[in-house]
Order: sequence, then C-alpha cells, then structure tokens
Amino acid sequence: MDFNKLIERRNSNAAKWDESVLKHRFGHSDLLPFWVADMDLPSPPAVSRILHEKADHRIYGYPASNSPFLKAWKKWTKEKHSWDVSLSQTIFIPGIVSSMSLGVSLFSRPGEGVILQEPVYQPFRRIIERNNRVPLVNELVYDGTVYTMDFADLEEKASRKETTLLLLCSPHNPGGRVWTRTELEKVDRICRAHGVFVISDEIHCDLVLDSSIRHIPYSSLSPETAEQSMTCMAPSKTFNIAGEKLSVSVIENREKRLLMKNELARLNMNEGSALALSMGEGAYKEGMEWLGKLTDYLSENVKYIETYLQKNHPAIRMMHPQAGFIGWIDFRDSGYSVEELEERFLKIGKIALVEGRWFGTGGHPFFRLNYGCPRSLLEEGMKRLSASLTDNLIH
Repeated sequence: MDFNKLIERRNSNAAKWDESVLKHRFGHSDLLPFWVADMDLPSPPAVSRILHEKADHRIYGYPASNSPFLKAWKKWTKEKHSWDVSLSQTIFIPGIVSSMSLGVSLFSRPGEGVILQEPVYQPFRRIIERNNRVPLVNELVYDGTVYTMDFADLEEKASRKETTLLLLCSPHNPGGRVWTRTELEKVDRICRAHGVFVISDEIHCDLVLDSSIRHIPYSSLSPETAEQSMTCMAPSKTFNIAGEKLSVSVIENREKRLLMKNELARLNMNEGSALALSMGEGAYKEGMEWLGKLTDYLSENVKYIETYLQKNHPAIRMMHPQAGFIGWIDFRDSGYSVEELEERFLKIGKIALVEGRWFGTGGHPFFRLNYGCPRSLLEEGMKRLSASLTDNLIH
C-alpha cells in the first residue's frame, strides 16, 4: 500500500477540498485543506475490490440485513479490543453523531444538564443545544503537554439533580488522548454514583498509534458500567470511509436499547446502504494488516511535524497524539493573537486549519491540523504554516 501517492480529490464532491465549501467556511477558496477529519489516504484494497464487484453486478437493490456487517464488527472488536459483545445488544445506526443525538433525545429530557469535556469535537455541544438540553462544561486540564480530566469538577456537575448524561470522547478529539483504565474507572465511579448515563464516542478507537497503549471500550469496564452506558464505534475513520454513514451502538440496558430501536424504526433509520454495508464488512474482515501499515505511516507523520516545529518554531508545540490523525497545535507562544493567526493562515499561508474556538472552552489558542495525508502534502502544509508565521512567502 503506497500512502505516499497523491490522489486528486478536487472536483470529486469532497467537502474537504470543494472550493465553494472552503469559500463558505473560510472566506477563501484557494486554500490547501487540513481541516475536515477524513484522510487523503486510500482505503484498504478490500474496499475497492468490493465496490468493483458490486459495480460489475449491475443491480443495486435493498440489502437483506445489516447482520453481516455487525458480525464482522463483532469479530474485529473482539480481536482488536478484547471486547466480546453480544449482537443482541448491538444496534446499527447510520452515523455516530446521529446515534449520540438520538441518545440525548431519548435518555434525557428538555432542560436537563448534559456534561461535555471541552475542548471537544464541536457537534457534542450542538447535539446538546439542538435537543434543548443544558451543556455543562467539565473543562479538560492542560499542563502544557497533555490533557487530563478535572474529576472534582466532574463530580460536582454530576451531582446536580438536573444532570442526566455525560458525553465522553474516547479517544479524545482533538487532543488524541487515549484515556487510561484508571481514568475511565474514575469517570464510571462518579457517573454511576450520581445516576449519570454515559454516551461514549469511540470513533478513533482503532487508530491508536503506540503499540504500548491500549484503548479500553467504556462499556467493557464492568457489567455495571455497561448497564449505565452506550458505546459508539464505526469503521469510518479507521478505514477512511466516513461518507458511507456506518456506525454501531452497544446498549446493554434493555429498556434504553428498545427505546433506541423503536425510535430508529419510527424514523426509518434502521437500514443501511447495500454498498456501504459491504464496504464496512469487507474492511473489518480484511483490513487489519492495512491498518497496521496506516498507523505506522501516521506515526511517522507525527514525528515529521514534531521535528519540523522543534527545528523551525520551537515555541510552538503539538500535543503528542496517542491516537487518530489529528494534530492539536498550541500557538500560545507564537507572538500572534488568535485573530492574527487566523488571518495569516488564510491570507499568507493559504492553509485551512480548524480554529481552536470551534471546540469550545479551552480551545484558544490551538489550531487543529489533519495529518492523515501523503508526506509530500504534509510537507507543503508545514511550509505554509511556517510562511504564515514568518512572512517568508516561499510560494
């Protein structure tokens, strides 16, 4: 698998590269994009092969069942995460954000409090607010190197009588933290003590970059934890098939699981696309070796960024990611205000990054950079970032 090969994505209806989308989002269309969280790297060969086979068949009717996809996910999850899940507790849902939004809608009431740990993936706050719930920010603690959780504040917010849910991001986006078992057990102790149900977004769980670190699925902590939580996983980030709208939610609590299944049936959201299901199934069955090569490549991209910054801009640091393909870069000591940085990235470097403010409380003065791309593209991106800071118009 050649991850160094550049694949042209312009004019392919890719949101990340579309000029009209860039113009609407950033006010400029001529930007090199490092913003949307999909990769500019090819999916596993099995995905392409399956698509060709389906295309050659020339009939694209209704799928009989989501079951083959779910069975492939179950086997993958047992092998990858040592978590043996009963399919009777597993639900197919077209997308993790949809799953989480339904969870907030079904497992809490308007006006109740939902805890989120900002800075975090912005749709968490959007989900809460659009469901007319109250966001309660348990801000992550940054020590200049890594994020940790403020457990005292978490307990205070969980203990409020109006608090119903916690939205957990594990591994964390945008920081790339893989929460330890000890950290997750503390979250579990607090939430179960106060009757707070946990919805865990684990979309980056397969992309752990350090072989000495292990992702722990939240609901796997204990049978009691599983009763008080919903864990959401997907092949979308793992295999770069985010556009296919595939996800799995595990809900052991029978009452809540039936609520979710009935709501999905009511909304007619319980059936997947035939092509998407086949792609996800094939990726889970045949993608393990490919994934190993991908995470090695992403790890080398991380080293490249860290080395480049240390050499050229030692005052600027990237939080070392333990998982995923997102770089969370700290510009506190850059000498520029956040507003100046935003303007310089767009007008001088012509580079599209995600502003830290998008992730809520604590997001300043960070920017998120997607390093899931060929090395040559990343090299160009870092040169443009450097030009933005130095006025060295190397282009």
